Amino acid sequence: MRAPTSVVAFVDELLTKAVAQGASDIHLESTEAGLRIRFRLDGVLYDQEMLDSSLMAQVISRLKVLANINSAEKRIPQDGKFLISSAEQGIDVRVSTFPSVHGEKMVLRILDRQRNQISLEQLGMQESMLQQFKTVLGSSSGFFLVTGPTGSGKTTTLYSALSALHSPEKNIVTLEDPVEYHVSGVTQGQIRPEAGFTFEKGIRALLRQDPDVLMVGEIRDTQTAQVALQAALTGHLVLSTLHTNDAPSAIMRLMDMGAEPFLINAAVTGVLAQRLARTLCTACRIQDVTTEQERQLLERFGLPTHETFHAPGCDACMQLGYKGRTGIFELMPMSNQLRALIVKQPNIDAIYAQAHADGMGTLIHDGIQKVKEGRISVLELARIVC
Repeated sequence: MRAPTSVVAFVDELLTKAVAQGASDIHLESTEAGLRIRFRLDGVLYDQEMLDSSLMAQVISRLKVLANINSAEKRIPQDGKFLISSAEQGIDVRVSTFPSVHGEKMVLRILDRQRNQISLEQLGMQESMLQQFKTVLGSSSGFFLVTGPTGSGKTTTLYSALSALHSPEKNIVTLEDPVEYHVSGVTQGQIRPEAGFTFEKGIRALLRQDPDVLMVGEIRDTQTAQVALQAALTGHLVLSTLHTNDAPSAIMRLMDMGAEPFLINAAVTGVLAQRLARTLCTACRIQDVTTEQERQLLERFGLPTHETFHAPGCDACMQLGYKGRTGIFELMPMSNQLRALIVKQPNIDAIYAQAHADGMGTLIHDGIQKVKEGRISVLELARIVC
C-alpha cells in the first residue's frame, strides 16, 4: 500500500509511468481498501501498486483540476481533458468520472499521437490483403466500412488510410466523436449532438465543402447510413465504421438499419473486419513443447500440436511475454456475384457463402497464419476470435 508525501508528485509520476509503459488507459477505482490503480497495456488491464485510502480523494481531485472538471461535484459523471508535455510532443489525456459506492471511479485515456500514427504497412495485413485494401482505397468514390467491437483498432486503421490518401490534390474531411488524433493535411470535425451538430447534419454540410474523401466516425442510425450511401453515389469516397463481428454481417446491419439493397449494391466497395491481438515479445520468444490447453486449441485450429511459440517474459516486455499489438483482418471486397445477391435481400448465410466463394479469408484464418509465423500465441488467438 503506497502513501506518497505529495499528491502532485504522485500524479505526475503516475502519468509519466503510464506513458513510458505505453498504456492506453489508466483506471482509478475507489474501494474500501484504497485507490485501485490499473494500466491497460496492449488491451489488457494490469494492477499497479494500490494507493492508501487517506489520499484517494486528493488524487482524484488533483486530476479533476488538471482536466478542468468540477472538483466539488461527485454525484454525476463528468468528462474533461488535459495535455501532458513530453520530450517529443504533447500527449492528450481524456478524463471520465463515474460515481460509485465507495467514491468516484476515474478512467484516463492516453492519446499518444506519435505512437498511433502508423502506416498501412504497419497494421499487420498479409501482403495480398494489403494490396486489395489499397486498390479499394484507390477508388474515386464508394462506401468502405471497417467493422469490429470497441477497442479493435478501427479508428487507427481509418487514420492510416487517410494518411495514405492525403495529397495536395485532395480535400479530405472527417466527422468524429471525439477527434482522437490529428492527421496532417486533413480537416477534422467534432460533432456536437447537444448543439444539433449530428453525423447526419455534418455529412450534409460537408457535401457543400467540395470534398473528395469523407471519413465518418461511425454509422449509428438509419439517417446517417442513408446520407453516407448517397454521398458515395455522388462521386465521393466515404470511409466509416460499424459495430459488427465480421465483414458479411455489415451488409445485414445496413439492411436492418433500413438502407435499400440497391443503394448498398451500388455504393459499398468493401468491408474490413478486424481485431487486435497482442504480439509475442521478440526478445524472449521461443518455440517450445505445447501445454495440454495449447494442444487442444492447435488441434481445433488444424495446426501441428507438438510445438508452438511462447514468450516467458523479460525486461524488454516487463515480464509480460507480450509487446505491442497487430491486427487480425477479414477483407470482403464487393464482387459482381455479391452485388447481384444483395439486391435479392439474402440472409446472412447466403452472404457468408458468397464471400467465401469469392475467396475471402476469415479472421480465424488470418490469425492462424500469424500463429504459424510466431507473431501471436495460440492462446491469444483463442482469446480474440473464440
